[in-house]
Amino acid sequence: MTTSYTVRRGDTLTKIANIHNSTPQAIAELNDLSNINLIHVGQHLQVPAPVPVPEHKPAPEHQEHASQERTLFMQFVDVLNQPIKDLKVMLHLDGETVEHVTNSEGEVPPVEVKNESSKVKVEVKTVAGKSKHIATVSPRGDNTYVRLHSPKLAVQSQLRTHEGKPPAPAAPPPAAPAPVPPAATASATPVVAAETPASKPKTATPPGTVTDTRSAAGHPVQEVSLECPNKLNLRLMQNFTYHDYIVAAANRAGMIPQAIAAIMNAEAATIITIEEIPVFNKKTGKPALDKKGKPVIKRIPKNTGVWDPNSASPRSSARGMTQFLDATWIEMTMTDGTFLNARAKKEGWLTTTTITIKHKKSEETKVVPAFKLENGSFVTPGKHSIAAQLSSKPHLTGRAKASDGNLQKILDLRFEAEYAIHTAVDYAMQNLAMLKKNNFKLDTLNDGEKAKIAYLAHHLGPGDVKAFINDTMTADHAEYLLKAQVGADGAAKRAEKNKNDYLAAHRAWLDDFINDRISTTKYLCKADDAPTVRTLLDTTIAIRATA
Repeated sequence: MTTSYTVRRGDTLTKIANIHNSTPQAIAELNDLSNINLIHVGQHLQVPAPVPVPEHKPAPEHQEHASQERTLFMQFVDVLNQPIKDLKVMLHLDGETVEHVTNSEGEVPPVEVKNESSKVKVEVKTVAGKSKHIATVSPRGDNTYVRLHSPKLAVQSQLRTHEGKPPAPAAPPPAAPAPVPPAATASATPVVAAETPASKPKTATPPGTVTDTRSAAGHPVQEVSLECPNKLNLRLMQNFTYHDYIVAAANRAGMIPQAIAAIMNAEAATIITIEEIPVFNKKTGKPALDKKGKPVIKRIPKNTGVWDPNSASPRSSARGMTQFLDATWIEMTMTDGTFLNARAKKEGWLTTTTITIKHKKSEETKVVPAFKLENGSFVTPGKHSIAAQLSSKPHLTGRAKASDGNLQKILDLRFEAEYAIHTAVDYAMQNLAMLKKNNFKLDTLNDGEKAKIAYLAHHLGPGDVKAFINDTMTADHAEYLLKAQVGADGAAKRAEKNKNDYLAAHRAWLDDFINDRISTTKYLCKADDAPTVRTLLDTTIAIRATA
């Protein structure tokens, strides 16, 4: 099934594809477009009908109460993303309190929540035996998986003789560890490492590094490195392995690393695991059985939160941690000043060459930019830009597949975390520069607010982001965008909550969506002195261009 779409100012095939849950290549093939980067305002395109996001549908009247119930799955992990075993947990819900002890995977039994407005207050028992409130969580769908991080680490300790030789000079710290797989298990008989002066973490040392040493007097000391505190006040938790890339990208962008981490939190693909959990009969407390007498199994997706550098979309050419499409990645490579552009020039893929232009009665020799192919020939600007040519046949032969070796190397850089992170930041900075050029007052914002606006521009595209900021978007277009994101049923429910106003519903949904995804506070070791980051809607009001 297809529908007709009229190209608006600021549209790209990528943006149109995202709205319709399709791909630029699919739309290009449907409309016989030879160049996926060449469309014009007013052009009529046939596009696949939007695929709505599944919404929870009410059950028959006699099952109404059951249909409202939602399930929370909670896992408790330490600073290395390792499960915390035998942790005493208290859950407060609707005036009742239940206590659990985490299993070997750091999990507690699933919590049934009556409706989406219910909140579960989570407390844990500390080593000193005191109760500590660590989070308040609520469901975001029929099944919600929540991972709760502790900033501490449990390690094993061994008895040693009380006196010995003082420590030798410290050796250079080892390289940062790779992300810990979610299936890893906790150490047996752990002992919580106290943050004494002897175990004060060194910022250059990866979290979890344990060193058995001695004090100057020769007494045994166990040094345990934790991520916090550190000079940058930066807390990346399970993504610490990307610390250096985040800091370097922040320095290039002139922003705090917490803002870059927040952008990555919104942009990055993460490692998802699937856990099969048996369903229990609520009346009998025994495992539920299907018609064939087999146990009923519920498959729960678990988001580990670990950024996935090897991600690849099965429905488009999006690849790597930050899921850049072929054409966008190539365009970023050709853009002066980007991290990718510097690499391409260093390798000699981007260079210059001399061409001869023939006129009616003369010839002109000209030096032009060029992309050097593996066979030594060049792609130069012509009717279309170099990026547009490289993004089309014969240079691209399929999703993430190039006919040329040099172009393939560029496409494959998406799988290198350093390039994925830097390019996502370059793209964000381009969006901010575009808005500043259009007289939006970005200089009044702090870095957390800039991160929200950068992601807003990425989400909506250059045309719609201006209309959203200035609150000039039409109700019809807002309804169209909202339905594309949450489905017709979900959009109708949100409109109903906003007095049947789809424009207000779309603004409210996007405000919640981006405020949740872009949060610099999550990446602060200590948030006491953190600047106040306004909501997305308040931020847009503050930066509107004056007439």
